[in-house]
Amino acid sequence: MTRAREWFATLVIIGAATTGCQERLTAPGGCPELCPGGESQVFDTVLTPPANSDTSHVGYVERNSAGALLVSNGLAASEDRAVYRFNARQDSIEVRDTLRAYVVDSALISLNLVARDTLVNGLKLYLYRIDPGVDADDTFESVNQQLVPAAIVDSILVPDSVNAGVVQAVFRGADAEKVGLPPSTGGVLAIGISMAADQPSGVRLGASAAGTGASFVSFVTLDVPDTGSIRRQSVTRSPEFNAFVTQAPLVPDPAFLTIGGEPSSRALLRFDLPDGIEDSATIVRATLELVPQGPMLGLPSDPPLLQAKALLADLGAKSPVTTDTRFITTDTLTIGSADTVRLDMTPIVQLWQSASERPEAVFLSLLPEGASFTRPVFGSTRSGTLGAPRLRITYLKPFPFENP
Repeated sequence: MTRAREWFATLVIIGAATTGCQERLTAPGGCPELCPGGESQVFDTVLTPPANSDTSHVGYVERNSAGALLVSNGLAASEDRAVYRFNARQDSIEVRDTLRAYVVDSALISLNLVARDTLVNGLKLYLYRIDPGVDADDTFESVNQQLVPAAIVDSILVPDSVNAGVVQAVFRGADAEKVGLPPSTGGVLAIGISMAADQPSGVRLGASAAGTGASFVSFVTLDVPDTGSIRRQSVTRSPEFNAFVTQAPLVPDPAFLTIGGEPSSRALLRFDLPDGIEDSATIVRATLELVPQGPMLGLPSDPPLLQAKALLADLGAKSPVTTDTRFITTDTLTIGSADTVRLDMTPIVQLWQSASERPEAVFLSLLPEGASFTRPVFGSTRSGTLGAPRLRITYLKPFPFENP
């Protein structure tokens, strides 16, 4: 009887234990040690570059290798003129292994209008014949003094409805002599470009670096006496050299961050993520904030882009940058605004967090580089009250669980 009671008591204890540890698939968990002990927390922090670690570097894209040429008249941003020097045109054409002279019947000069201020009408481009030796050493003064009425070869009135595309000056009959090539020129034609409009304005013209440079086409006739035939041909010359000259080139001030200009400047910004963010935080958003020195001037309907690229290695001015579009961010600058510029840097900062070998730094540049009327200047760690760049990071801390 005693043994039977002991066996019954053992069964009751086992049954109770089994019931207490029973898993309930349709009910909430009942074990406190497995439940969250709090709520997720969102934090904001603002970082600035270490002192003197944010710098501008100049000399990346020269005016003669930019993707477009600037021309303006009375524009507050800058006063500019464009020049093209075409490849030499020979005075004969080879036909049946013999060089034969030709007569120029007509000619045309084609320009590519890349961008204009669409709010300004009455755009007119003036073409002047200038010294065929023009090169990268020429200044605004040396070019502009050649753009006199006596040197005009033609003008192109651009319809108000045309915002971009090819525009041409055509020379027929006696007018072809305006672009004739006497022996003293060495067969080289060089032209300077200025403009006028109803209001101060500017345009961007095509350049060789972008495959949109001007062209000089001659339509010629040559007589082939031994065959009794007359050949009509066209001879096309592309620019050997093109550039633009600026009346007041921007000289970067080392106390500020200059981006753009000609030759172009870029700004290198370095940051140092706190260990708490670098090790375990979830970055929700990261925004770079830049304070302009003043209202940003430019062509109102042709604003540039501010671009940030993650670095592959920090080698100062020659730091290689990524080509991975995931870690390149851009945004449009607002012409005439002095408000703080904000650029989303979330994917770049997340890269810093996930790849410890990558430098926590970015290069800022302006697009189109070396060919924008806008030349923004921002505060740095050396500019005092103007304010240094700020990196505003929103992040989550790890979710808190109770200890068992």
